[in-house]
Amino acid sequence: MVVVELRFLTGRFHATPWGRNVNEGVPEWPPSPYRLLRALYDASRRKRPDWPEGRVRPIVEALGKEPPRFHLPPARAAHTRAFLSENQLDVSRRQKVFDPFVVLSPARPVVVGWTQSGLTAASTSDLDELLGLMNYLGRSESWVEARLRANTDSVRWNCEPAHAMDAHAVDEGPELIRIACAMTPDAYSAQPYEIRVRGGDKRPLDWLSALSWSTSDLLRSGLSEPPAFRYVTYRRPARCFDPPPAPRSVGLERPVTAVLFALEGKIRPRVTETLECAERIRRKLMGIHKRIVDDPGKVSSKLSGKDALGRRLLGHRHAFILPLDRDGDGRLDHLLVTCKEPFDRDERRAFDRLESIWQRQGRPDLRCIPIFWGASAQIWPRATIMRSITPFVPPRHYRKGRGEFARWLADEVRREAAHHELPPLARVTALPFLNVGGRELRWIEFRRNRKDDVARLGYGFELEFTEPPIGPVTLGYGCHFGLGVFMPTNAVEPR
Repeated sequence: MVVVELRFLTGRFHATPWGRNVNEGVPEWPPSPYRLLRALYDASRRKRPDWPEGRVRPIVEALGKEPPRFHLPPARAAHTRAFLSENQLDVSRRQKVFDPFVVLSPARPVVVGWTQSGLTAASTSDLDELLGLMNYLGRSESWVEARLRANTDSVRWNCEPAHAMDAHAVDEGPELIRIACAMTPDAYSAQPYEIRVRGGDKRPLDWLSALSWSTSDLLRSGLSEPPAFRYVTYRRPARCFDPPPAPRSVGLERPVTAVLFALEGKIRPRVTETLECAERIRRKLMGIHKRIVDDPGKVSSKLSGKDALGRRLLGHRHAFILPLDRDGDGRLDHLLVTCKEPFDRDERRAFDRLESIWQRQGRPDLRCIPIFWGASAQIWPRATIMRSITPFVPPRHYRKGRGEFARWLADEVRREAAHHELPPLARVTALPFLNVGGRELRWIEFRRNRKDDVARLGYGFELEFTEPPIGPVTLGYGCHFGLGVFMPTNAVEPR
């Protein structure tokens, strides 16, 4: 008996069944034996061109003598839809194209078995080598790792030809499907397909050449099906694309205190719009969360900044929404949402549904793509020296009697750092501007007020801590919305 394992490394098998149109959205399942034999022969011609045909033919013919049995792991059917240009002057004319595929775990292989192969030891070794040379099966996205399986006793076959399958082999009653298989060499030899040669004569096409016919050969011949091709009725497990949900361990989910998004768009916001962008994102997240919970009494305190009675949260226990310019070109390209306490399930679902945000002045929407879930300490480098990337706005007003203004301002920074429970500051040095994108940006160019608040002056600083703080450093008025953010300068990336 020959048993082959097929592991789909990306967790997807992309293929359309023979006789079906791709836009029907129906994936092939199981992988058809006809496709597998052609893939093996293709691997031999491409990867082992020095092998004579007499070395390859016995392998393919042996596997083509009978339709194999399958063990199909739990899987789901899915598809993508693409609207492709029709190359017309009217750019709005697009054609909808489906890409159906099967989703399965890369750790759960598809097992294929032939009961009567008759392969010699040398041919079996060659078959294992050809399987290892296969890069994909189906469309090129279906990366595959194929190999011979030694242990065959534990395999539970759940998809077999209808005539060979016992009625009790599938627990929930099978469904009948047609699967593309190769015609057996003996059946084909009894009535081979004939091709024309020079002079108008005809000669029979041998079985292996018929199996390897290309699409162009098929179109040129005018046949509806290729030679050496046949359908075999299989019994497949009922509801094979509706597996039971995997058991989940309660209480073992990894806590998430930070989510990092990539911001994509034709026109990204300027860094001077950091506060405005953060406010818009907060409103969008609160709206999404409201629709998820469908209960006005379950407003997220981490997003709203208020408790169940509408009182402001103290101790900076609500979320920091921080739009960032990580590449230093003067435009926002990332968004970090972080909090001291883990986000609950509904809040995480709201982040997952944040797809885009509106921009004013007719600019296209800004796409939000989550790229990290975890803790901010995992992605935010630690450093002792940090510089302002958005202006620090003092939460208190300066008045006479509080000493020299510059000293008072530095003391306000220290006061805020202590309020956020950061390490002590060894030095606070004023910075007159922010250098981004090759130009000097003044702090007054940033928006520095929320809603109806009066705009206050903002200032930039270089801070030196006695020891590296953990996570983002945001201080002062509007620090939960991207103001007063300090970026490391002598950073060591976290391990």
